[in-house]
Amino acid sequence: MFATADVAVAQTSVPVGYAEAMRWYHVQAQAGDPRAQFLLAIKYETGTDLPQDMEKARKLYISAARQGHADAQFKLATILASDANYGVGKEAVRQWYWAAALQGHGPAQYNLGLILLASARDIDGVAEAISWIMRAEGGGVVQALGVLEQINTVYPKTVVTDARMLASVVIGKANKTHKK
Repeated sequence: MFATADVAVAQTSVPVGYAEAMRWYHVQAQAGDPRAQFLLAIKYETGTDLPQDMEKARKLYISAARQGHADAQFKLATILASDANYGVGKEAVRQWYWAAALQGHGPAQYNLGLILLASARDIDGVAEAISWIMRAEGGGVVQALGVLEQINTVYPKTVVTDARMLASVVIGKANKTHKK
């Protein structure tokens, strides 16, 4: 295991060569670096540079997501939403999208908004759902614009106004948004 100082140095060092880069990913992931865990998970998921292994990818995404890595939280939610093999309920998917959305992750905000809209039981729930879609659109998620155009024709103006007010509230780390 590496000391914290060793991890900090390794995170700023650029590995030389392919083999060294792959070793670096593994060492950093094992040391608990969520960014390295996320990047290595992508390689395992896609089979790029490594044999494809969804179980390893899933474990790395979980580890990075638990450490607050927004992209890993989003990716984990997306995998869990489409993978019935793990018996994960809709609540876990929603919670991981929520965690990433609170950090300003645009695609997570969009997906969270759609999930909340589909399950909204009252007008306040609809306004909250629409507010997440508005945040996503404000962050550059193109698909959100089309949904918002439909929402404007379906829901009363007061609901859209309430949603706009909710979307204007600053959350997380000053609403830094990841564009898709």
